[in-house]
Amino acid sequence: MTLLIYLLFNTAGLFAQKSKDDSSRYFNPITDDITKRLPPLRVMVDSAGYNSPDLKYEDLKADYYYYEQISAAREWMEALSLNVDVNLGKWDYWDKDEITRVDRYYNSQSIRDNYAVGFYVRMPIATLVDRRNRIKKQKKWIEISLTQKEINRRFLQERVITVYNDLVSAQNQIRIYNDYQSFTMTQMQMAQNEFLNGEITTAEYTRLKEIQTRGAVEYQQVIAEFNKLYQILEVITGIRFNLINVLR
Repeated sequence: MTLLIYLLFNTAGLFAQKSKDDSSRYFNPITDDITKRLPPLRVMVDSAGYNSPDLKYEDLKADYYYYEQISAAREWMEALSLNVDVNLGKWDYWDKDEITRVDRYYNSQSIRDNYAVGFYVRMPIATLVDRRNRIKKQKKWIEISLTQKEINRRFLQERVITVYNDLVSAQNQIRIYNDYQSFTMTQMQMAQNEFLNGEITTAEYTRLKEIQTRGAVEYQQVIAEFNKLYQILEVITGIRFNLINVLR
């Protein structure tokens, strides 16, 4: 229900968004809050369940086992059989003369129509004794499939929540690394002036440069991690958030 309300609201909002500038799609992890630009977490969890192929697969398995249950209940009918035979044609016969005891045969022809209808019951004992047990086994397969579906659903919910929280955490790290980058850039400018004035050694200047470089690499790594988590969340939930990260 939550997902349906969100989808209806989002669809209605598309017409209003057409009149807005496309710049509203741009997202800056440093200044914007990702939690305010994404759908509510409950909506994303419901959407992930609705679009999950794993859950649909378990639904199909449950349906299949239901049909197997029906077949198990009707299996006794395999012991019943109805046969209908129809023979039409002309037959040639060579008959021996047994009356005169002469060793000769006489040819004769016969046109006959034969009809036969038969019904029989051949009921194996196992079909009678084990019938209820076979039906129960198919019911258990349905229960197993539905239980597996619930297991997959809970795992999926946990997955969505984990990725969402990791995404929020990655944005916080981006802000921290951004401040750190500003600090190290200022520090490097001061260190460069001090190095040119002979106030610090080459070793100290190299050490500060390594710190600044390592921070820049980690900054790019956390940006890449943020983008990856964003894309994973889109895939899991089946929702296109349509945000353009300016730090890509």
